[in-house]
Amino acid sequence: MKKLILPLLLCCSLAVFAQNGALTVIGNSNGVPSSFTKAGLKSVFMGNTANWPNGTKVKLALMKFTTTEGQQTCSKLFGMSSGDVTKHWLMTSMKGKVDAPVFFTSADALQQFVARTPGAIGIVAGAVTLKNSKTVLVDGRNSF
Repeated sequence: MKKLILPLLLCCSLAVFAQNGALTVIGNSNGVPSSFTKAGLKSVFMGNTANWPNGTKVKLALMKFTTTEGQQTCSKLFGMSSGDVTKHWLMTSMKGKVDAPVFFTSADALQQFVARTPGAIGIVAGAVTLKNSKTVLVDGRNSF
């Protein structure tokens, strides 16, 4: 019985640790501000900003909500379930004022999109690794 309980506890603790992982905001070097408050970042990702201060169009990049990072983004940034965020974006994109986010299944693909797309901003678990992109501070920190 002890041999079964220890691995089970280890798996559960790893799952909890993964769910509490830090998220990093990544931005293209062209247009995306270097820092946000968490409330300001949420506002951007809710579709309340169409253009950056320099006029570059905002392009949102998110992990699919079926991924762990996507689920973390829903809870940590939006404070909503993935279903509620999806409903919000269906309604917002139908208004035509801003484009819906581009969704990815891998953090590498999301980072590549942000690096090559002026005005792109995204959320990943991990560090920024590509040129033409930067870590965007949230409340003065590298991750949230």
